[in-house]
Amino acid sequence: MNISNNKKQWIKSLTVVLLYILLAVIMTITLNTKGIIWGGDDAPFHIGRLVSIKHSFQYGNFIPNISTSNFRLIGYGINIFYPWVTIAPIAILLMIFNNPITAFYTGIGIYFFISFLISHWVMMKFSKSFLNSIIFSLFYNLSTYMLIDILPRTDVAEFIAMIILPICFLGFYNVFFGDFRSWNILAIGMSALLLTHLLSTVICAFFFIFILILYAIKSNHYWQRCKSLIKAVIATIGASAIFLLPFLNEITFQPYAQPSPYILKGKVLLKILRASLINSSIQSYDGNTYNLGIFLITSLVLGLIFFYKLSPLYQRIYTLAFLSFFMATDVFPWSLFQNTPIRVIQFPFRFLMIATLLTAVIASKLLIMVIEEFNLQKLQIVIVSLLAIILCSFWVSSANIAKNQEYINNQYRTLTERQVKTDNFYEDYYEQYSPKAAGKNIKSTAWNIGQINNDPVVFHPQTKGDSIVIHIGEQPKNSKIELPIIRYKNTRVSLNNKKIEFTTSKNGTVQVNTKHKMKHLTFKVTYHKDNLILFSAALSIVFWVYLLYRFKLDSKRLPYKLYLLSNNKLSSN
Repeated sequence: MNISNNKKQWIKSLTVVLLYILLAVIMTITLNTKGIIWGGDDAPFHIGRLVSIKHSFQYGNFIPNISTSNFRLIGYGINIFYPWVTIAPIAILLMIFNNPITAFYTGIGIYFFISFLISHWVMMKFSKSFLNSIIFSLFYNLSTYMLIDILPRTDVAEFIAMIILPICFLGFYNVFFGDFRSWNILAIGMSALLLTHLLSTVICAFFFIFILILYAIKSNHYWQRCKSLIKAVIATIGASAIFLLPFLNEITFQPYAQPSPYILKGKVLLKILRASLINSSIQSYDGNTYNLGIFLITSLVLGLIFFYKLSPLYQRIYTLAFLSFFMATDVFPWSLFQNTPIRVIQFPFRFLMIATLLTAVIASKLLIMVIEEFNLQKLQIVIVSLLAIILCSFWVSSANIAKNQEYINNQYRTLTERQVKTDNFYEDYYEQYSPKAAGKNIKSTAWNIGQINNDPVVFHPQTKGDSIVIHIGEQPKNSKIELPIIRYKNTRVSLNNKKIEFTTSKNGTVQVNTKHKMKHLTFKVTYHKDNLILFSAALSIVFWVYLLYRFKLDSKRLPYKLYLLSNNKLSSN
């Protein structure tokens, strides 16, 4: 009997995995119909990041920092300030595939599949229902906002952050309201988020504070939960050290301005509602307002109608889904937060990430309630199949409509195989991760304009391995040369193969003063990997091994309720 049940469970699991593979393939093919990178909002920037990481890997630099192959060859510290770890697998695919477009979409397809598995696993842990897990995974991964993130926005980092987000919320729930012994899930989620997208990490943490303000009173065993939180925080710092410590080391070296500061303002509520009802994933430049999509906005309305039929737990989840949705709109009083650290999020519509996640939980719960109400359990396969077909059809249709719009199709916005291979595109955002002094003069630096003895000069930097080389002709003694290379703390410069001292120019770039007349000067710029960087990498590896090993330990411990009953201290609280 047990063998038979195990076999049935194995077949059921395999069938679901094959469904997820099929959906991921369909979604990937839908995106890669013309062999180009569509002209999404951040497409050149993120493809530029991938090209930079790929180049570093090819030359044995597995902790990438400054870009030495692209980003105008200004020594841009893109990988110091923008997390690179979770995007690195796509960069590796760029090394394997001859066609970088195919490599990119293959990577996105793999992430689609991983996202289906992660969201399924998270809901299985949360609800203990296999059916609920499938339905939630379908609603979440075939959501309009996730499509918006990867197609019209081409915000690859936020797309990957959405894949990780369910882990963060499951971990947070466990630490504060569930099995606090599973604090490692929160650490895994938050550290993975930190290694993906800093703004998503800020948004997630900000929303967690809101949850605690609303529902901390519903918690119990406060001391044990506080200890679990401290463990999770320490583990998060350790596991994300490979990015976090070098990042902190650089931003404390010299002043940096906030990247792309904006006045916090949500999208117009009526416009979000309208765009949701027509399930639009069109780019904002073509007149769209980023939104939840028809299925989740409908679920938000139905959740309100049937609010009192939901269990108390799901009532709280619905309240949070409703709150996160309105945080993306102009109804929310964002002006109160303009002068707080949360202003770094730039666009409040990013809260649609959380709204999508929580509303997908409600959508799956509502469908489960319908199945139970009308005794449709025997039709589970039919229901799941129909749901997958409907959601996927709407996803594909919305994507195809978005791809046919003018802006995303613009030849000056799209990227071809040849452009990516030759690094022949303008990545943009050069001022965002430059020191404040360099950011003010970034236009001249980005066009390789420096100075020799206070006279403007156009330099011609070249890539050599994982470094940038600049050749200059004869110079008199006591020359002051300002290279169009941004200066960071660990920037190192050699002249004619000899390491030299240098200063920072008023433009935030590398400045060299020569003492003698020289007929030919060859400058080589690199980024030094000091002991802190190496220690950070080792620390992250140790913490990740430990956090993952804890899953093996967790499988051997008592169920949470039995643990509480067997623990006299807890049961007395």
